[in-house]
Amino acid sequence: MYIVLEGIDGAGKSSQTELLDIWLKENDYKTKIIVEPTKSDIGQLIRKELLNPESTNDINQQKLTLLFAADRLTLKQEILDAKGSADLILISDRSFYSSICYQNNSSIDPKWIYEVNLHTPRPDLTILLDLNEKEAINRCDREEVFESISFLEKTRKNYLALLDVEENIVVIDADKTIEEVQENIRKVVKEKLEMIRKD
Repeated sequence: MYIVLEGIDGAGKSSQTELLDIWLKENDYKTKIIVEPTKSDIGQLIRKELLNPESTNDINQQKLTLLFAADRLTLKQEILDAKGSADLILISDRSFYSSICYQNNSSIDPKWIYEVNLHTPRPDLTILLDLNEKEAINRCDREEVFESISFLEKTRKNYLALLDVEENIVVIDADKTIEEVQENIRKVVKEKLEMIRKD
């Protein structure tokens, strides 16, 4: 099974990913966490580019889109092996949805972003942690290009717009305690696992 946690910066994806992983292991599931960008050479280039003040211009945004797509290729077979199975659960902190939602704030054609990511397997379940952009900024403890209220507001709208065009996305209110958010995530994951077993 391929599970993705998505949302704007500050929504709590990393913390919730780790808690979900612990809970699944406690329930005897074999799991692995994957993170975007990865720790590959391409992933390191992406991390460096994200700290570049000029990375918001269109040329650099195009470069980032291509780098992220190439980075995802390193995960493709691993994801395909896990999809639709309860034997191994991959939990991903971000996916190609991040490219669509974050990089759709420039003049880059969103259709091109989709085309570049056509090779990317779709998740069995995407958990969208929805959080008000002002609260998200308060939670952020680092300075990256993508972190401004107006930018996060647009990005949040892009995430919510995915509900009209993509499948298997569940929205969870991230403006609650860590424990409450995790409990809601577990309910959704448990239901999905039961569905997979029936199939």
